[in-house]
Amino acid sequence: LPNELLLMIFANLTFTRGWTRVCRRWHGLCQRVKVKVSKDMTLSRWRCYNSGMTVPEKWNGHTASIEALVVGHNNKLYSRSRDNTIRVWSVEDVQCLQTLTGHSSWVWGLAVGLDGTVYSASLDSTVRVWSGVDGSHLETLNGHTQGVRCVVVDRNNLVFSGSFYCTIKVWRRGPTSTTCSRTLRGHTDDVHALALSLDHSVLYSGSWDATIRVWSVSDGIHLRTLEGHTCHVYAAVVAAGDTVFSGGRDLTIRVWRGSDGKLLRTNNHHKDSVFSVTRGLDGTVLSGGGRNDKTVKMWCGQTGLHLGTLDLDSRADAVAVGQ
Repeated sequence: LPNELLLMIFANLTFTRGWTRVCRRWHGLCQRVKVKVSKDMTLSRWRCYNSGMTVPEKWNGHTASIEALVVGHNNKLYSRSRDNTIRVWSVEDVQCLQTLTGHSSWVWGLAVGLDGTVYSASLDSTVRVWSGVDGSHLETLNGHTQGVRCVVVDRNNLVFSGSFYCTIKVWRRGPTSTTCSRTLRGHTDDVHALALSLDHSVLYSGSWDATIRVWSVSDGIHLRTLEGHTCHVYAAVVAAGDTVFSGGRDLTIRVWRGSDGKLLRTNNHHKDSVFSVTRGLDGTVLSGGGRNDKTVKMWCGQTGLHLGTLDLDSRADAVAVGQ
């Protein structure tokens, strides 16, 4: 059976203590580590899509609400918070390995490059660059005139950062320093989400102006605008092929074809704002809902069909997927 169909079956099963012995393939699909974050300043981990499973672990450390999670190299998890810090966690033994300090305001965006380098975006109008090996501060990228909401990095170490000032800056990392190579303009409100296509040739930017703009990575040309959301766009991710998922304040998950901007599907399963959409390792997409929703939902990355729901005891502002 296709993985999507198997996962849809999982979402409607009640598991017992011996469920992992049923089938090696099913065990492999379900035994992904999913990490979610909530407003109660804790991280939680679970190991199955079934909504009846319990959440076995909560990790404490941050002193203010956690806004995003990124899984990096060597099974490390990075969390960023309104306490102005980034914490580095070991997914294996649930320990906080390090706290990265230096920002003077809330940390909103977080990304990890292919070489393990960590990038953090903050309301202090800067992007900071950190070593993925020892957590040392490598560089501060100055240039934004207002807070920076989001950051992504491509395979060639091009760094993209989106700000409150409606702009996206493109940074090129060199051997000794990083320079701003261009500024992308077009949004009329805060840029809240950035996502790269799977081949890193296209950049998608989601904004509070209710649009997603599509840009060429090579030359910064604006290719098209995806219109359909009725309010702020909070999150975006590219799933299978050029299928784009976006979530926002209008409570919807929208599924687009990136190549021509066609809206393929609108899902209304969440009961509150959608703050996070994340690509899974198996072609699925996970989305986290707000205060009145308290769920993480799973979608087929190709069709956008709803596959299952995990009920939580608090809102899910961010979801990360690790091996």
